[in-house]
Amino acid sequence: MEKYCPIISETVDTKLIKVNASFVLIVLILSIATPLTWLIYVVASDFAIRVFFGVKRSPVCMIIRSSMNVMNIKQHKVNAGPKKLASKFGLAFSIIIIALQLLEFQMAVIAFTAIFITLTSLEVFFSYCLVCAIYPYLNKIGIK
Repeated sequence: MEKYCPIISETVDTKLIKVNASFVLIVLILSIATPLTWLIYVVASDFAIRVFFGVKRSPVCMIIRSSMNVMNIKQHKVNAGPKKLASKFGLAFSIIIIALQLLEFQMAVIAFTAIFITLTSLEVFFSYCLVCAIYPYLNKIGIK
């Protein structure tokens, strides 16, 4: 169990989160490196489902979880509080990127997507979640 305080009663599988972050990373790269700019809508939709209905209802997480079960990969559970907050940040970034796309502010789209890619890369390659690291401080000021 992670050292976040206060700890909520829910847990989440870090391996599932890491594979999901890999998916998000690939989709984000494709969304700015190819003409497939609509892919950000896939990311935003999945984050919205995770934020409002939980990780168990996320189609991407369902596919990943099923694949992990078939491969018999053992889960590693941690407190879900910080990861839930990270999903909210992911949803916010996705919405900002979509809004910037609709306003045709391409340089801002690239800048926000680059920041999102950087934060996601930290999780994928170093198992470091910046939002999770600042979670205790954000929680103290009422951001949950």
